[in-house]
Amino acid sequence: MSERGDEGRAGEGAPPPEWLDRREFPFPSRWWQTEVGRMHYIDEGEGPPIVFVHGVPAWSFNVRVLVRGLSSRYRCVAADHLGFGLSDKPTGWHYDPAALATHLEAWIVGLGLGKVTLVVHDWGGPLGLAYALRHPENVARLVLMNSWMWSSEGDLRARLMARFLASPPYMALEDRIAVTARLFTRLAVARRDQIHPGLFAHFGAPFRRREDRAGLRALVRAIHGSDKWVGSLWKEREQIRDLPTLILWGMKDPAFPPRYLARWETLFTRARIERLVGVGHYPHEEAPEEVLRMIEAFLAGEEPTS
Repeated sequence: MSERGDEGRAGEGAPPPEWLDRREFPFPSRWWQTEVGRMHYIDEGEGPPIVFVHGVPAWSFNVRVLVRGLSSRYRCVAADHLGFGLSDKPTGWHYDPAALATHLEAWIVGLGLGKVTLVVHDWGGPLGLAYALRHPENVARLVLMNSWMWSSEGDLRARLMARFLASPPYMALEDRIAVTARLFTRLAVARRDQIHPGLFAHFGAPFRRREDRAGLRALVRAIHGSDKWVGSLWKEREQIRDLPTLILWGMKDPAFPPRYLARWETLFTRARIERLVGVGHYPHEEAPEEVLRMIEAFLAGEEPTS
């Protein structure tokens, strides 16, 4: 039996920020204490647990439509990594991806979540799948959206892009204007007409203050610097190859093109692939109702309807 594990709620000395649209994100805030700061998370609904793991520069806000749609039958939990969303943003910490993955593992274990469905996107792939590789017996299903879990070795385009993102000029822009949150998010969206008007503001708002950008800078830089760690996860991939898996892929993603999807297809023996034509890097924002229906069908064990 899982426990709610409340260590504090918004409203108890932690009012929501003024920029947060509570009509879009009405969920009570909860807090998980790590050794360096508090992780913010939401915990909605009852039933088999679904754990959402966000990427960069996203946070739990980005799965709000999925949580609203699934929480009538499932327990939906979504945390903000340290340095992101409403979580603490310690300035003197390193934000090493392996450490963030350890926080995520401790949070899942601490909440007593059993037989989880992991829904991962972008950096949430390696961070969330690190848990699955360590605890495959406690993972019921996987849902992957535009992500990766391997080294850039042998991929010149990926290697050059990672080096560019870790370069001093790009890091200076990140430090000065949070360029990934302000610019990449707009460039990576293909279905802009489907985007909620306030979405881009909610990407950038957690990084309004310069001192709040340490985690953003670190994880953007870590695309290059943590290549070896991410590659080590791929070496353990046999641990998860037989898990029931749904792959939802935005086919117009400039960051994770279809060749990334092709690599995932070589791994899983029980994968259902849904190619979202005309969708970019954020399937759950660009086609939220479509993604929701596909996840519901997958969880119910039904054949997808096209």
